[in-house]
Amino acid sequence: MSQLSILQIAKMQEKEREEIMSKLFQQLLQMKDEDKINTLKGLIREMAEKATDEEYLNLCKTNLKLASTLPDDVLKAFIQLRMQASSQLPKDLHDRDMKLLTKALGEVDTQIREKISRNMPK
Repeated sequence: MSQLSILQIAKMQEKEREEIMSKLFQQLLQMKDEDKINTLKGLIREMAEKATDEEYLNLCKTNLKLASTLPDDVLKAFIQLRMQASSQLPKDLHDRDMKLLTKALGEVDTQIREKISRNMPK
């Protein structure tokens, strides 16, 4: 997908991280669903295994911000795939992912949180 590892991206300053993740998002959205899940699984696994909590939170916040710019129908489908990818990981990695994603969701702007929450699967 990219020459940079997701961990390197997580360590970047916010603006740079946002620019790179925005490009990755665009590439990801063009893929078939199965490829999206496999790619997301790899990215989440790497973050869950290697990133510090702070790096993980920063990346999650950036991704939540970017995801909140998607139209509702695209966002809903993306969240579904993201959750599916996470749920296919070993329990400890999935649990860490969910814990930090939930924490990040609580720390982003209200508009972002509301849009993401509104589009989460019931």
